[in-house]
Amino acid sequence: MAAIDYLTARGFSARVAGKRLVVSPASRLSDDVRKYIKAHRLELLAELAANDGQERRSNWCITRDGKTLCTMIGEPMTYSEALEAARWRWPDVEVLR
Repeated sequence: MAAIDYLTARGFSARVAGKRLVVSPASRLSDDVRKYIKAHRLELLAELAANDGQERRSNWCITRDGKTLCTMIGEPMTYSEALEAARWRWPDVEVLR
């Protein structure tokens, strides 16, 4: 069973707000469900992100003037997030899809 299915079966919904996981209705959260959410937070975030229709990758090739500068490796991110992260450090680079 997927982590999100555990919450859905108990009458909860979950969404991502920034980097936070929001489960509602919060007034019905029991200690057991809170423990489950804490133990499966990353899994829940990944499942919710996977359902938004955007491709996410853990590695992106960073280029400048057609030459590979480096490979950015980290948490899965969309193309626009990768481009923003790369240009924070190198304003004139491109990110290959």
